[in-house]
Amino acid sequence: MEHSVQLGTQYYRESICARLRELRDQEELPFQIIEHQQGKRWIIQCQFQDSSLEAMENDGMVQKIHRYYLANALAETILLHWEKDHVVQMLKKRQYLKQENWQMLLNKALDYLNKGLGQVRGYRVNRKTSLVTQILSCLDHSAVFDIEGFLRFRAQEYKNEVNKAVEFAIDEYVVEKEYLEFIELLKHFVDSQKPRLEYLHVGMTPQGKFHLYNEDGVKVTHQFLEDYQLDNVNELGYEDLLVSALIAVAPREITLHIRYEGFKDTLETIRNVFGNRVHDCEGCSLCEKF
Repeated sequence: MEHSVQLGTQYYRESICARLRELRDQEELPFQIIEHQQGKRWIIQCQFQDSSLEAMENDGMVQKIHRYYLANALAETILLHWEKDHVVQMLKKRQYLKQENWQMLLNKALDYLNKGLGQVRGYRVNRKTSLVTQILSCLDHSAVFDIEGFLRFRAQEYKNEVNKAVEFAIDEYVVEKEYLEFIELLKHFVDSQKPRLEYLHVGMTPQGKFHLYNEDGVKVTHQFLEDYQLDNVNELGYEDLLVSALIAVAPREITLHIRYEGFKDTLETIRNVFGNRVHDCEGCSLCEKF
């Protein structure tokens, strides 16, 4: 039994050939690799010669198995090399992204592609399975396969998945950048404020309602919320009011009497804004109130 498949590529010849040789050695597949260049493109001829009795009797099935192995090698090349190139090209088109951030964004996007977005697991495996299926469909209709042509015209669903991960990485970066800029603004404002109290104690109930106390243990919550409309607390949220109140007071030292895990974002914002002014109480009579 003899048959051949012709692979064409402009940019991925070395990767494809390396994968094919690795495949041939690992699976002991009976094929030769013949390469020749046509202008800027490379033609990689895979010539299969199988004289076994099984191949003679099951010609069609054996060819399908061979094409499946080739599809896997091509899909792996796309995942390892084309994805990275494609992500870089997408980043270059975003003129508002600084070049020094490209590597970080590339790593973030590739991390999503390899590990999954959010709770989605097996993301890479699913993409590879989709690629292999599409490549096999092409090889079933033609013994000639062009990798760049396939990616340009036939793999739109797959490219949409890659684009989604890149957009997700960029959006997350923009949100993080805006958050850090906002924190820096708040830090500058706090540092320029004259403290209205030297020490402030903060307690919070499991429902998220906070209470402020001065260094003598006297409750001063309402004293520092005169400028806020408490009727709008459901709209603003107690946690937002807490951050606003602390910034208005700008104490030299803040002690947190908070034992609940539900307010991590708020506590992180407070620590980022006030830095080493913030301390956590390890347990006292005030803590027991909450």
